[in-house]
Amino acid sequence: MPRSNRNHSAAEAKSVLLFDSDPERCSVLKRGLLDSGYRLSNKLTQASVLLKQVETHQPDILVIGIDEPDDVILQQLLLIHEYCPIPVIMFAEKEAPKLIKTIVKAGVNGFVVNDIQAHRIRPIINIATARFIENQKLRDELEDTKTKLLNRKIIDRAKGLLMDTKKLSEDEAYRSLRKMAMDRGLSLSMVSETVIDVLA
Repeated sequence: MPRSNRNHSAAEAKSVLLFDSDPERCSVLKRGLLDSGYRLSNKLTQASVLLKQVETHQPDILVIGIDEPDDVILQQLLLIHEYCPIPVIMFAEKEAPKLIKTIVKAGVNGFVVNDIQAHRIRPIINIATARFIENQKLRDELEDTKTKLLNRKIIDRAKGLLMDTKKLSEDEAYRSLRKMAMDRGLSLSMVSETVIDVLA
């Protein structure tokens, strides 16, 4: 499924999409972000358009000011985390102990309760961005492992079919697959899928 491959180092993370439906808190966050050297790509007050706005503006960071997380914003964050992940920092007025697991699952990298201070915004964002990069690295490694395991299963099945239908040894079946892959300029797994389609 599609995912963003953009790099998010602290030096590059300049563009911020800000969401906050409270004018006073939004003003404080905006001033703190601008004073910290960040650039606002847009300012939102409606949670239901978060995913669309992230896709449109492609910010480096999403900053959210909120009383407490609700289902609408958490659902939007889950979609962002799945389809176009970026560092997410949430400044909330109230603690949400029952929602912590959901908040983390939704890809929130920094959760700050009742503490918006301009001089602390940059360090908070830097830590959240570093956490995001590490999480993405682990996520990518997990996806890579899953892909390799799936490819190995496909190759093993194709080998088995060649061994049964053409009476080949395991080594001969593997060499046959490798030769087909080289001749066609395809990966072993792609050739194996073709073999499975034909022989299964």
